[in-house]
Amino acid sequence: MNIGIYGGCADKIYPDTGDTAETASRWIVIALAHGLALFAAISASFNVSGGHVNPAVTFGTLLGGRISLIRAIYYWVAQVLGAIVASLLLRLVTHGMVE
Repeated sequence: MNIGIYGGCADKIYPDTGDTAETASRWIVIALAHGLALFAAISASFNVSGGHVNPAVTFGTLLGGRISLIRAIYYWVAQVLGAIVASLLLRLVTHGMVE
């Protein structure tokens, strides 16, 4: 499950008017969207995978010996498939506004 892509694409959807105050608030909105999406993803997956929503985290725990290689491969496959599904859902929801 990778819902961070919704927050990551907020800069494409949220229009930039050129006003400095609006630009600052725009970046705050994007940062909050990223943070809340990551929080939701980790909270939802913590009991299943320990909150592994990033392949780099999975790689680090593999190197640290906390998970086996086969489990890391399963997590990586799930993370990539989740990213693909999330990007397809984003395209569907935004009607192609995000490229």
